[in-house]
Amino acid sequence: MGDEFFSNKDLKTDFLTGLYTRDVIVDYAKHLIDTGAEFSLGLIDIDNFKNVNDNYGHTIGDHVISFLANRLKESFGDRGVVGRFGGDEFMVVIKGITEYDAIWSLLREVHKSIDGVTPPGAQNLYLTCTFGLSRFPLDADDYDSLFELTDKALYRGKIKGRNCFIIYLESKHKNIQLHSADDTTISSMQMHTQIFRFLNSAPHVQDGIMDLLLFLGSNLMIDHLGVQTKKDLYFSQIHTLSNTEEFKSITNPFFMENVSPSMGVYYLNDTNNLENINQNELLEECKAQGIKSSLYARICYNDEVYGYIRADSTSTARIWQYKDMDLLITAANAIAMSLHYQNKKIEEL
Repeated sequence: MGDEFFSNKDLKTDFLTGLYTRDVIVDYAKHLIDTGAEFSLGLIDIDNFKNVNDNYGHTIGDHVISFLANRLKESFGDRGVVGRFGGDEFMVVIKGITEYDAIWSLLREVHKSIDGVTPPGAQNLYLTCTFGLSRFPLDADDYDSLFELTDKALYRGKIKGRNCFIIYLESKHKNIQLHSADDTTISSMQMHTQIFRFLNSAPHVQDGIMDLLLFLGSNLMIDHLGVQTKKDLYFSQIHTLSNTEEFKSITNPFFMENVSPSMGVYYLNDTNNLENINQNELLEECKAQGIKSSLYARICYNDEVYGYIRADSTSTARIWQYKDMDLLITAANAIAMSLHYQNKKIEEL
């Protein structure tokens, strides 16, 4: 690796992955800081790894960690040193590459190499990772501060929808507040309460729906959010960070027809998968609007279906999180209740 840190040392490696341990990779980052060498510090998190352990068991979980560890090590090659930071999280130290375009190109290459991979022997798994990265000394001049900024970038990637990489930029990410598990639980409760407040406090149903969609779109970072019926699109909202301003009704009924009867939701993390199930016409509709992933939550009360909340991602294929789906399902149910008690149809608003 051409670095004195690794010369004539018995450095510990992780028993499962063969990568350097957390202590080693952190010490390496601190060594570069002490010597004044420029480098980038990255954290890489396996998306929804808890679901892998819960649904497939810890043996498959270990297999996934080992598989991705090898893929990351191969992808970075001699450009970065990868260590296992803990659990399903990795740390990478990239010496000498800190210029934005250069590090962006490298991360894009590595991210692409593990985007949607399937480990041998686990054909039903579709694996993705989220990356967060900051740079020394551009962003911080000590390890603790640098790590905090890297963690902020990773957190931003998670709330954006995961399966992406975020390079810390002070102008964009300085004010991000990291939340504990308890904070997240409280925030979720507050979000659910706020959903009903929007609809109960608005003078008209349509005003409440519009305010609710604006609230959800902003908080969940959803590019497109609206109400879709079989014939048209209503109350459409486009996030300011959306890659496209094209947001129209989807005429193909595939999404609506496949909404789960029990859960009331259907989602597709990557619309490119429509080609695999012979939905080429729908794929073309999605491409025309720049839709990379989509979710439909049924607006239904007492078996009467009024329509669907439609949520689209245009920036990248989005891994829809359970907490986000839960909020969208709650919003759909709340809208249905308002329509029922005011004896209204979507088309009448």
